[in-house]
Parts: sequence; C-alpha cells; structure tokens
Amino acid sequence: MNFSPMRRLTGALFIILAVAIPQARASSHREALSVLNEPCADNTDTFAWVSNSTHDKLYLVMDFNPLHEPGQGNQGFRACNGYRYEFHIGKGTSLKDEAVYRVEFKNKLATEAAPTASDALGGGNELLWQLTGGTETMTVTRLFAPGNPTPAVIGENLKVLPNNHGPQTDRLIYGLGPFKGYDSGESASREQGLYDQAFVDTFIQTLTGGARIIAGEFDDPYQLDEKGIFDLVNLGRGDLGGLQGARNTPIEDVFAGFNVFSIALEIPTADLFPNGIPHNGTLNASSTDALLRVWASISRQSTQTVDPTNIITGLRGSGNYEFVGRNALPLFNAGLVGTQRQTLYLHTDPMKDVSRFGADILFPVLVRDAEALGIYKALGVPAAAVTTLKGPRLDIINAINLGRPIPVADGSTGDVITIDASIDSQFPNGRRLGGGSAPNKHQVNVNTVLISLIVAGDPGAGLAKGVETNDKDFLPRFPFLAPAHQGLLQGHGGTNTVTQPTPPNPASPQP
Repeated sequence: MNFSPMRRLTGALFIILAVAIPQARASSHREALSVLNEPCADNTDTFAWVSNSTHDKLYLVMDFNPLHEPGQGNQGFRACNGYRYEFHIGKGTSLKDEAVYRVEFKNKLATEAAPTASDALGGGNELLWQLTGGTETMTVTRLFAPGNPTPAVIGENLKVLPNNHGPQTDRLIYGLGPFKGYDSGESASREQGLYDQAFVDTFIQTLTGGARIIAGEFDDPYQLDEKGIFDLVNLGRGDLGGLQGARNTPIEDVFAGFNVFSIALEIPTADLFPNGIPHNGTLNASSTDALLRVWASISRQSTQTVDPTNIITGLRGSGNYEFVGRNALPLFNAGLVGTQRQTLYLHTDPMKDVSRFGADILFPVLVRDAEALGIYKALGVPAAAVTTLKGPRLDIINAINLGRPIPVADGSTGDVITIDASIDSQFPNGRRLGGGSAPNKHQVNVNTVLISLIVAGDPGAGLAKGVETNDKDFLPRFPFLAPAHQGLLQGHGGTNTVTQPTPPNPASPQP
C-alpha cells in the first residue's frame, strides 16, 4: 500500500479503533460479566436529544434486556418486575441530579384451581401468557425536577406495549381482526399479521404535566458485525477500507431481526428550564447554562430471596435499592473500561467517574493492544505518533464535554450524554435515534464519530464506516423506535441446511 505519511497515519488510526474498540460502534450489549446473569439490568443504548428548532421537547430512550429472538420462548418477552429504571438529568457543569424520572413495571397473573375438563379458554392454567389474562403495567414517578421538589406519580397502571407474536394473537387477544379457526378452511388468520404502527401508537401514554411515554418490545436499533468482533476481532475487508489482509467473507449485522425492551419518554423542556432555555436558538460555544447532563440507570433491592409464591419472578426483594446497571455514552463501559472494572462501573453512578475511570480515557489500553498486534508497524506509523495516541488523551474528554468549560473533576465530568438544549442536537451534542439521510439510518453514524474522535481527534473525520443501516425504518416522530419483529414470520428462524464439518476456504473455488 503506497501511503503518504499522513495517509499511513490515518489508515492506521482507522484500523486501531475498528479493531480495538469494537463496542464503540454504538452499544454495550452484555459488555460486563455481571449482566450475563442479569439481563434485566443490561442497559444497551441511551438516546437523548431535543426537538429541532423550538427545542421544546427532550426525548429520552433507554434500551435494555437485549438479544430477544422474536419467536423465542412460550412466555415471549415480558417487562422486568422488581427493577427501577431511571433517567437522570443534571444541568450546567454539575452531574448532580436536577431531575429524575422513574419507571417501574408490574406483571400480574391471577391464580386458579387445578385444571378440569370443563374449564373455559383462558386463565392461569394456560401454557401461553397471551391466553392467561395476565397484565403488564407501569408506574411513572417524577422524583423531582426544577421547581418540583416533591415526588409525584405522573402515570399509574399504564399499559405496556404487548409483544408482536403473530397473526393468531393479533386476532384472538388484541382484537385487531376477526378470527377464523382451522375448520374454516381459510389460512389468513394464521398467515397475515395485523400488528401495525397504528396499534403500537395506542400504547403511547400521556402523563400528568404533558410528558408522554411508551414502553415495550421494539426492534433493536443497534448494528454491528459481531461475528467478526468475537473471533478475536476478525474484521472484513469492507470494514477496513479494502485492506487486502482483512477477511473477504460477508459482513453481517448480527442484531438484524432481534428485539430489545425500550422505554421512550418525551418531556417538555419547560420542566427542566422553568424560566425558558437560556439564549434559545443561539449557540454560545463557551456557555454551560443551557447544558443538560443525561444518563440512565437500573436498580434493584440489594437482597433477592427465592420465593416460589411470587409466580412472576420467583424472588422477593428486600433491603436498599442499589445500582446494577447504567449507560450513557455509547462506548464508555464497553470499549474503554477494563474488564476488571466493568462491574464496578455498572454498580456506581457518574459522580466519581474521573477518580474511578479517568485513566481508562486518558490512556486507552486499546491503543497499546493495537500496537501489540503490529498494526502500526504494518502501516509505517512513526513511533512518536503511537506514543501520542497512547495518551494522555485530554482531547477525548474535551470532545465529550462539547469543548465547554466543564471541570475535569468528580461531579462534573463523567459518563453522561451532554446536550446543549439551546441548539439542535447532533452527536456528541446529544444522541438522536433515527433522523438520518434514509429512513433506516441514524442522524449520525455514532461508530464513525466515536472512532474518528479517538483515532484522529476529529469527530467528523469520517473513519470506520462499518455497518450503517438498520433492518427496519425508524419513525420520524415519537417514539422513533421501529416496531418489534413478529415472532411467527420474522426474526432469525430459517430452514436448516447441513452444516459442513469444516468451513470452506473463501479463497478456494466452491462447487
């Protein structure tokens, strides 16, 4: 490869982040050992941005409990009971909570006597949740907000969006059309789904004070060639700008066809700026008075005791509520924090991130990993450039703080999404879901922005394009998330073929 020195450096930097920071591509699915055993505590993505032009709405989306195959399991995908899901919002240079919105779920299933031959359809003896009459609801509490210091329940017993199981559920349970049994000789009730966007929209709930919410199963908006990532970062040629030595086999989005549990919340920004957003509509690049500092958490009670009388979870919680999951910036825990500290991250808040994890940002270990792989030498990158990349990397901290005069200190800098509410959002100033150049693209390819930020110090450098499209179109309005894949006819199921004992060599002619 005949690179000039600058092109060599850029090419090397591109590969470093594509290779060494795979999870920087957007998300943190199962990034830490602790969440392997507790998927209800597994935050995957957080989105936070203000509406364009007027900036009168703050949109918050929390995704968790990922990798759900739509047709998997006779109970489908249910809301998680016993957890508190919270959006935390600070202001200005402080990470201290100025507003907190909490969502808690409750599933109920009535018990009945053992089955008899005369029982009617439905009830707790049914094998499938849809037929049991079980309910899923949520309660939304605003713990406090500027001008509202007292906790207030702003939504109670609100219905959770049910799963997209398939045509018979659509008719028999959701009442979306007439059902005709097998004896009718017609197959439409078993082949044609009726679960659509209009049905999803009926589960958008208006809260006291004008906020809106919806929660349930949606298409996972994350994209990644994870097959290559977890073969010790065996990336495809298209991921690496056509590099000849990269693998020449298909690059696939592993998350295509999977669903995830999501909470989408729309809040009037007047709840956060009672006197109006400072200098709204005008960028003041040195100001901090219009900044919002957003992160999402999951907590549960510290002690969980086996309790077979709890037919929903089989557990009984006691003790104080403790953090077991959190998420904000797309790469923080997944791509920068070392394995031995990832669980610590999930069980703490951002207030002491500088003390606990500052070195992970200042001295990215992944750059040293890339050096050990020989990538820099292969592309002729000067040793001095490698030394610079190893840190200290104050440029990364400056970028996630939007270049504002925010102290690099505990309580001010940490893993939060920082938003200047006075201007339109664009990552890293907020993170929007959808809104890209095509209906199945995000406003910004976060993969490219983050990789460019770390490897070139320029979020707009355009490096590491990778997988850029979703498997479904996003909505151009609230809740923005694409509807869930249907359990019967979508997802990952397929016709099996005999697996070859030895995978073929892609360089060899195939019959």
